[in-house]
Amino acid sequence: MLDHFSHSELACPTTDQVRLAAGFGEALERLRVELNEPIYLNSACRSPLHNAKINGHPQSLHLVINSLWATGGCCAVDVAATDGLYRAKLIALALDQEWSVGVASNFIHLDQRSCYCGLPQVVYHYGR
Repeated sequence: MLDHFSHSELACPTTDQVRLAAGFGEALERLRVELNEPIYLNSACRSPLHNAKINGHPQSLHLVINSLWATGGCCAVDVAATDGLYRAKLIALALDQEWSVGVASNFIHLDQRSCYCGLPQVVYHYGR
């Protein structure tokens, strides 16, 4: 599928479906190449059923079918990230490439809301 990401990494755990917004895979691949370090995904594509099962946001950009945003597929990933230097490097590069960034204690959420939804690029923190 992509040079640095397997089907199983991108697929919904419930349905095994991979449906990426047009160009999203290429943007993810570009981020990985420029980072020059592995990117381990905790979450990528989600079916509506799986998203509900994990209490995901009802209009999550991880959704393969989104009733609010006509993205054509998933345009978000969650990256396993606990090391401070790795997190800083990933966040800085993602922001340079117009990704929106959500920071949690053990992962970084990345999405392309500005490309697919016409929303502004944002940085936010997952509170407790």
